[in-house]
Amino acid sequence: MRILFRRVVLGSERGVVLLTTLILMTLLAAIGGSRTLLSRVDLFLSQNLRSGVQAFWLAQAGAEVGKNWLEANLPGETFPVTLGPQALGAGTYTVRIEELDTRRYQITATGTGAEASRRVLQEVIALPPFTPWGAVTSLGAGLRPDFIDPATSPPGSGHRIPDFSIDGRNHALAAGLSDRCPDIAPFAVSQTQAQTDLITAQHSLKQRIVTRANRFCRADGGSTVFGVCTPGLAWVRGATLLPRFDPLPCRLEDPTCFLRLDLSAAGLRATAQPTHIHLPTAPHDRGPFTPSSATTPFAYLLSTEEWRQLQTALVEIQEQIARLEPDQVLEITQHLEHDPYTYGTAAQPRVTQVQESPAPLRMANNARVTGVGVLIIPRAVLLSNVTFQWQGLVVIVGEGDLRAVGPNVCGQILGAVLVHDNGSPGQKLDFDRVQRSSACAPLAVNYSCEAVVRALMLLHRTVSWTEQFDA
Repeated sequence: MRILFRRVVLGSERGVVLLTTLILMTLLAAIGGSRTLLSRVDLFLSQNLRSGVQAFWLAQAGAEVGKNWLEANLPGETFPVTLGPQALGAGTYTVRIEELDTRRYQITATGTGAEASRRVLQEVIALPPFTPWGAVTSLGAGLRPDFIDPATSPPGSGHRIPDFSIDGRNHALAAGLSDRCPDIAPFAVSQTQAQTDLITAQHSLKQRIVTRANRFCRADGGSTVFGVCTPGLAWVRGATLLPRFDPLPCRLEDPTCFLRLDLSAAGLRATAQPTHIHLPTAPHDRGPFTPSSATTPFAYLLSTEEWRQLQTALVEIQEQIARLEPDQVLEITQHLEHDPYTYGTAAQPRVTQVQESPAPLRMANNARVTGVGVLIIPRAVLLSNVTFQWQGLVVIVGEGDLRAVGPNVCGQILGAVLVHDNGSPGQKLDFDRVQRSSACAPLAVNYSCEAVVRALMLLHRTVSWTEQFDA
């Protein structure tokens, strides 16, 4: 009996051990399986997160591409515009650009990454609401060009033809004219007196040109015995021996004898007779001025609402510049002389600001100053023996002044000039002393809406920004 009892106990212990082992193995298998499952879940989540981040940055890249497209193609495009899908890395981006209203655009960028992940970013940007009504727009009465240079005008013989030009036709960035925007007036002013002063100065200039042509020029372009015929005035006199205009002196009170004179961008011409008669090739297709018409008057008077819009735009331009990081703004701190100076390029336009100071800043002595973007002038800038090429928007504020103090000033401002007259004395824009030379084309202000809008893209602000996950 004892031996039998011992065998039963030993068998019972072996069963317990086996059962315990099975339970432990089951638990270990469960733990191992759960670990594998958790690892797979972690891996899936990591891959999903990685593909989501990838899709986000693809969408972000698409948004930047949309901004670059706006910078390169505004204005004149028809919206909406879709770009892509465009491959980038292991995914693609697609961009849709819509115009919400004037100077506001919505960019919707979709990024598609691995595992078909998608992210959608929607950004609304706004440009400063600056709309030029003139190649030169003046908010005040400080713009009073007289179009004369008494130092080079013999007493009693009338004044020479100014060689600078302000052209309100829309110019393309490369060369020639563009049909993307309508033509505008050479000058736009906010005060009636300023408009009257400009028109009177233009009539006075025409009067002197006609008087001088009739008095000193022969039909072949040579001079009479009375004095020297300024080159180009034979175009006014015409091919016949008799004057093309009335031989009597022209009077501002009765300007019928000189109003037919067109100061066109191709050179002087008279509208009283066919323009092809006795017209030599113009030495420069610049000016002095654009032909006047009913739609683009010589000096356009801003309405009260237009004046308010420009004031708002000017404030926004200054505020946006103040928000820029220091490395985003180039600064002109010293005189520019002898050497070439570059402030922005077509591929990378910049905001440039002349350092404020009561003393004038000189651009002179064969300097070549080139820039693309926005130029802020808060102090007097004097031009002499310099080539000045600027593409974009030139803003003259505060005590600012842009003035030619010598005859040898070449180049052009391709875009527009905004003059904010704060009531300070003195001129704000004066190119009267510029003279034509064989070395280069004289300074000109040629309107270009493309150049203006692309410059304003530097000052765009984000109105709203939203992100959609797996849209």
